Amino acid sequence: MKLQELANSGSEESSSTAFYIGLSDLMVLLLVFFLMLISMSKIDKGSFEKIRAGFTGSTKGTLVELSAQLQEIVEGQPGIPGVKVHLAEDGVRLDLDTGALFDSGSARLKPNAIDPLMPILKIIKDTGYTIDVEGHTDDAPMHRIFKIDGVPNLENNWSLSGRRASSVINVLLEDGFQGSRLRIVGYADTRPIQAVAGKQESELEAARALNRRVSLLIK
Repeated sequence: MKLQELANSGSEESSSTAFYIGLSDLMVLLLVFFLMLISMSKIDKGSFEKIRAGFTGSTKGTLVELSAQLQEIVEGQPGIPGVKVHLAEDGVRLDLDTGALFDSGSARLKPNAIDPLMPILKIIKDTGYTIDVEGHTDDAPMHRIFKIDGVPNLENNWSLSGRRASSVINVLLEDGFQGSRLRIVGYADTRPIQAVAGKQESELEAARALNRRVSLLIK
């Protein structure tokens, strides 16, 4: 009788232990799930969609897929010179060389400057993502007076970066982009791609040329 009682007791203890192990595993999974929910509210969309693609094994309908599509067009044949595409933490970023878009110190687009970009703009327009159009200048100081409707205005790197972004947005609006998806940002020289400290002559100009750009941040 005692042996049977011990056997039953051992069986109940084993079942209890198995239950607590199972519950412990479940609690760990729930904790990981809630931590992911919290972290998703803090990380950028580009990073989140990379994580999502890793979990699901599919990039369909994500910024990861969009980045690959745009990169294929830009770097393929015949390609689009003066455009760089990469998937950043905050979204898909297209860097456009301002030399192909504007004359030096000007915010007026060159004739037909946007035409080569139309294949990638069509793809972007068909998504539901928002687009920040960012203007970036180099660090060379700029101060000049220009007139708008006869009224003198001071031009500096801040105003130039914003006006260049505005010129590109106007083209997007004319092409059918919804205004609610667009935002103008002017950064002047505060977000360089290439550091200029210590550089001189041709090396300095090459760095400044990289920093002069209009970026489309799709997010």
